[in-house]
Amino acid sequence: MTSLPGYVLRDEEQWGSRFIDVRGMTYHTRCRLTDSAKGTNPIVLVHGLGMSGNYFMPTAKRLPAKGAAVYVPDLPGHGKSDTPESPLNVLGLANALIDWLDTMGIARADLVGHSMGCQIVADVAVRFPNRVRRLALIGPTVDPSHRNIRAQLPRALYACTFERPGLLLHVMADYWRMGTRLWPEAIAMLHDPVIEKLSCVEQPVLLIRGQRDTITPQRWLDQVSQMTGAERVVIIPKWGHSVIYSAPDAVVAELRAFLG
Repeated sequence: MTSLPGYVLRDEEQWGSRFIDVRGMTYHTRCRLTDSAKGTNPIVLVHGLGMSGNYFMPTAKRLPAKGAAVYVPDLPGHGKSDTPESPLNVLGLANALIDWLDTMGIARADLVGHSMGCQIVADVAVRFPNRVRRLALIGPTVDPSHRNIRAQLPRALYACTFERPGLLLHVMADYWRMGTRLWPEAIAMLHDPVIEKLSCVEQPVLLIRGQRDTITPQRWLDQVSQMTGAERVVIIPKWGHSVIYSAPDAVVAELRAFLG
C-alpha cells in the first residue's frame, strides 16, 4: 500500500480519506491507491449539483482495474470540504478542480463527471486539454430546451422514482449541508454555456444515461454526441439520472472498456 501523508485506511478495500490544503482551503477526497497504481492513468470522479462524492462510491469501489488510482473529491462547499465565502459557479468549481489536481500532483487524468459534474469536467477539458486524457460524461446537463428551475424541478422529482431508495438519504444529507448555497449553484448550472464548451472538446468521450433519465433526455444526449464526436453512447435500461448509484455494475463495465 502506498503510504501518503493524510491517507487513512477505512476498510479492507484499501479506500482512504485525505484532507489536504488547497490554496488555504481544506479539501476532502476519497481515494484508492496501491503500489501497482504507479504509472497508471488516475481516474477522477466529479459529483453533481449540491452533492458530495458519497453517492459516487458504488461506482468508485467497483471501478479499479489493474490497480488504477481512483479519486473522488468533494469540491469546495460540498461534503467534508471547506466552504468558500461565496458560492462557486461552474468556472469556479472547474478552477477548484484544477487547483486540487495541482496539489495532488496529478498532471493528467481520466475525468468522469455526473450531471453538473459533466459541465465541470468539460470546462477543464477545454481550457486545460493537456490535463485530460479521456472524458466520461454520465447524465450530462443541462438540456438547453429546459434551462430553468420550473422545467427542471418536476423532471428531477420524476427521475427520483427510478433510483434505488438509498439515494434519497445522500441527497437529503448533501443538500442540507449546502443550505442556501444550493440555489445559486443551481442557477449557475443553468446559465453555464455548456454547449459552447462541448463543441470544443477534443478528448475521446463516452456518454452514458439511464433509460428513465428525464433530466438528460435522449434528444439532448444525441446532441451532446454530435458536438463531442463521442466514441460511444450507452443507454442503461430501467434506471434514472443517478445510474452511478443505482446501476454501478453497468456503469463500471462501460467505464472499464472506455478507459482501458
